Amino acid sequence: MTIAVPAVSRSHRPDMVAGIERMPSSRHLGLIVVGLAEGHSVIEMPVHSDITFDGQIVQAGYVGLLADYAAVSAVTAMLPTGWVSSTTGFQIYNLEPARGEKLVAIGKSIRASKGGALGAADVFAVAGEMTTLVATGLATCRLFQNPD
Repeated sequence: MTIAVPAVSRSHRPDMVAGIERMPSSRHLGLIVVGLAEGHSVIEMPVHSDITFDGQIVQAGYVGLLADYAAVSAVTAMLPTGWVSSTTGFQIYNLEPARGEKLVAIGKSIRASKGGALGAADVFAVAGEMTTLVATGLATCRLFQNPD
């Protein structure tokens, strides 16, 4: 399966790219923001044994976490610099075992309003030349101007 990756850039909302990558949880997991665009995100997570339940297959909670990051980031990337978001809920549907060298989450904005927003994400496992859709999810979030 080939992943349809939207045109994204690390120069779109560099404040978000830096903010995501400097979070302690992001650093622990090795998250890499491949890039953002208005309404889109691509985030990668390397697979290492301490996030698996058997040394190979990523535990579902980590797959959901990655989908949450991608979905909410896609929504937030539509907003001007200085705006941030906070997840209010997410739902993940695991489709296949998440096994490979890395997981790639592709997020897109579904709807944003003053009251909140909805984003979606597909998570793919990459193993050599093989790519498998392993999960799909939805996330809701609250949008607000960063008080800092």
